[in-house]
Amino acid sequence: MSYYSANEISLYFIFFMSTEHTTTVMRQRPDRASELMNAALHHFARQDFNTVTIKDIANSIPVNSALIYYYFENKEALFRASLNHAADLAIARYEEMCKSLTSPDEFIEAWFDNHIESGDLIRYMVKVMLDFAATHPQRDMIESGIQRFYGTERDILVKYLHEGMSQGVFSEVDVNGAAQVASTMLDGVIVRSQIQPEFDIAAAIAELKKVFWRYVGFNTYHRSKDRTKAA
Repeated sequence: MSYYSANEISLYFIFFMSTEHTTTVMRQRPDRASELMNAALHHFARQDFNTVTIKDIANSIPVNSALIYYYFENKEALFRASLNHAADLAIARYEEMCKSLTSPDEFIEAWFDNHIESGDLIRYMVKVMLDFAATHPQRDMIESGIQRFYGTERDILVKYLHEGMSQGVFSEVDVNGAAQVASTMLDGVIVRSQIQPEFDIAAAIAELKKVFWRYVGFNTYHRSKDRTKAA
């Protein structure tokens, strides 16, 4: 049974692929590329980068190793792409959660809740980043993933903290400092869940939100009251 189309087989023997070509190929078959990146992320989360092989990843799907080289120049390119892909999926899920939201507190709370909805994905991503940063000096290998996820997180928190302050629902706070506090607390929940598999992420996030709302002076009682009236 063949796993590949005739077009894929004819291109397996390409020796070198530019970044531009890789991007084009991924756009042509995003489902296939996504499958490869998801498998790679799982491997990189379980093993050190140096011990993971393209063959390991290919066998876990299963596909021929040549298919991975059709989409990605090498293991390093696949590693970077898998982190970026994980960040993009987590952000896309957040954006989906936000479609019916209107108030600054709802957008911030959705980002917190996304760490429950996308918990497994974010755990894998953070573990890969932590493990790689601890054992490899090449920070550029994880920099794009870090900027993609944490840069988006900072933008979301800062934007809606500013909006909440301008609307008078949040106290005047250092928005950059508040965003850093939230990000650090969320990371703590994710890391704790890796250390203790039975750790209740949802309960921890619920408590974290209470702490954060107190930090920014947000009265959740009034929000509940307003929603009850609206209903």
